[in-house]
Amino acid sequence: MIQDLDTWVLAISDSADDYEPLALIELKRSSISPHEWKPFKDDLPNYMALYRLSEKAELPLWIIYFTKEFKRIALFKILSVNSSSSNWISYEKIVLTPDEFKQQFESLF
Repeated sequence: MIQDLDTWVLAISDSADDYEPLALIELKRSSISPHEWKPFKDDLPNYMALYRLSEKAELPLWIIYFTKEFKRIALFKILSVNSSSSNWISYEKIVLTPDEFKQQFESLF
């Protein structure tokens, strides 16, 4: 399986030696409204690999979903991914405007 990692969120400090990763982030984009979109079960192997990586790295896993119009952003804090359950993914979801996202960025991660 080939897996990409879209980004790490880093804590910014005065010294380059003090940069610490805070989260793993998977970026998703399509034409579905951020209020309506949710992770597709067809992508389970991808989410399982990312979730296992986040567990090993002891970092939270987030999905950030947006459309080309970029009027709203859906943020999913992934709580669990389980391949043997009908409830295959568990998450907390919030939808924000880009400005709200910028204002709340530090407190989210």
